[in-house]
Amino acid sequence: MADVAPDLDTWTDVTVVPGVRPRMRTTLAEPPYRWAEEGTCGPFRARLELAFVPDGDGCRVTADFIVRGAGLGRLVTWGSRAAVAADLRRAARLSG
Repeated sequence: MADVAPDLDTWTDVTVVPGVRPRMRTTLAEPPYRWAEEGTCGPFRARLELAFVPDGDGCRVTADFIVRGAGLGRLVTWGSRAAVAADLRRAARLSG
């Protein structure tokens, strides 16, 4: 397992949701198997972990996503599913 040192790989995420720009950092990198990142945006903290599985000429990606904070984390997690999926599709288009 290759843990990434905090604050060495940080960025401001550009999401599909106007005005939502969380400050993110890589928390786990196990190429080519897993990637995890965490970030904050206002009173909320989010974690996204991606798992990569070979699939033909490419790979299948599964995402585990959770938001915590302000007593609304579960609702925000549920409500953010479509936006997270759109962000991942956009990233896949840009990288391929």
